[in-house]
Amino acid sequence: MQKAVTYVRVSSKEQHEQGYSPDAQKRLLWGFARQNGFDIVEEFEDAETAKQAGRTAFNAMLAYVRERGIKHIIVEKTDRLQRNFADCVKVDDLMKECDVTVHLVKEGSSISKDSNSNDKFVYGINVLMAKRFIDNLSEETKKGMDEKVEHGEYPSKAPLGYLNAHDPVSRKNIIVPDEQTKPLIQALFSLYATGNHSLQSVIQAVTDKGLASNLPDNRTLNKTTTAKILNSPFYIGYFRWKKQTHKGTHEAIVDTDVWERVQDVLKGKNVNMTKKHNVEPFVFKGVLTCGECQRSVTAERKKGRYVYYRCTKYKTNCQQRPVRETNLLEQMDEVLDKFEGISETGLAYVKLALKQSLETKRGWHDRAYESLLAEKTKLKKRLDRMYEDRLDEKISASLYDEKRTAYETQIENLDQKIAKHDRADVDYYDFGVRILELAKKAKILFEAANPSEKQELLSFMLSNSTLKDGKAEFALKKPFSLIAKHSPLRERSAWGGQWELNP
Repeated sequence: MQKAVTYVRVSSKEQHEQGYSPDAQKRLLWGFARQNGFDIVEEFEDAETAKQAGRTAFNAMLAYVRERGIKHIIVEKTDRLQRNFADCVKVDDLMKECDVTVHLVKEGSSISKDSNSNDKFVYGINVLMAKRFIDNLSEETKKGMDEKVEHGEYPSKAPLGYLNAHDPVSRKNIIVPDEQTKPLIQALFSLYATGNHSLQSVIQAVTDKGLASNLPDNRTLNKTTTAKILNSPFYIGYFRWKKQTHKGTHEAIVDTDVWERVQDVLKGKNVNMTKKHNVEPFVFKGVLTCGECQRSVTAERKKGRYVYYRCTKYKTNCQQRPVRETNLLEQMDEVLDKFEGISETGLAYVKLALKQSLETKRGWHDRAYESLLAEKTKLKKRLDRMYEDRLDEKISASLYDEKRTAYETQIENLDQKIAKHDRADVDYYDFGVRILELAKKAKILFEAANPSEKQELLSFMLSNSTLKDGKAEFALKKPFSLIAKHSPLRERSAWGGQWELNP
């Protein structure tokens, strides 16, 4: 019997705790092994989020397979094994270097270095779409944080001197002064504002006053932490987010005049320097880097008519000369020509890959979505029962108000998570449709677009493209690189492959 290992993963620790047991995956994998004559010599299991690489059992499995010469990995489906490109590269390297085959049981396929191009294409799109779906969830979380920022709410952990709390009136998370560490912060600012202290001596001064004894979580006051505190506008009612300063809704605990004197001591008089940025929407802006020195390629308009692209040559002796945009557009046409004549067979493979990716997404998304809805229903039933108990005077008014606030907060949080899944769903389908449209008529769309739309289209299709000696090396992202690779060659489509007994 051929030796094999199995790999099982639940989507997150929360799912594992809420009853999404990996036992069902294990039963499926063991059944596959028995039917196909595999001897499972080791099992690996992760119950962690896969938004980042570095899963413990995943890495242990890769090392085990390499060291023991195992040739087969059995997993439920693509998104159980990898959900990001870093993991994809590791698995691809294992297949190439160690001749390992990955068996995707629910997808009914096996991938190895010898798999045909069509199987690899479908597999690649599965990885891409799984990554895209996770990224969309992450983006929705970031949008929620940005919305809080717009309302003056700091969307992160409160700094030293403040505490994260819950407002029972507005039912929102708020930031309030920490009465234990507030005196420490105020003393740091007032002492340093005199100009008679270094960072080390001001730390010693507040320590001698006993103000550093209430630091939370065994934190220590060092020079780096103190410098960050003294430079932060948070203590005068503002906060920095994404390199911008915003007016906050939290209470200031340091006088503005004192804070400004501290800034003068830290770095002298602050001279505001303004820099004009190039905001014209050039087609290839942000797409290319210099092939000689790897610096950025910038664009400029000359004589009000002609657009040139050139290396910034920042701190280099780069010899590259400017290139006319018309020359780059001609080179881009050659790339887009590869999509223009794609056969119906080619489109069929693209559609097949997108449909299989949809099935992969549904399996994970539906379980997570149904879990959120079930949890919300359970909380609403508890709220209803508690309301009846209050009417029957089985519980006090204070207990009712406390529990109601807690349940409503949990329901509100669940509604936000459900909305994120809905938004990610829309983006997922939009992404797949755009892939299909570009596969069919990329050149037509590009020619009809304005410079800004052309720029967006290229950023969607290209990655790590370079410009050297007037020649652009346009690197297509997956799956566009795969589509271009299998575009028609002369009269025969590379998608067709060889004729099979059962085509």
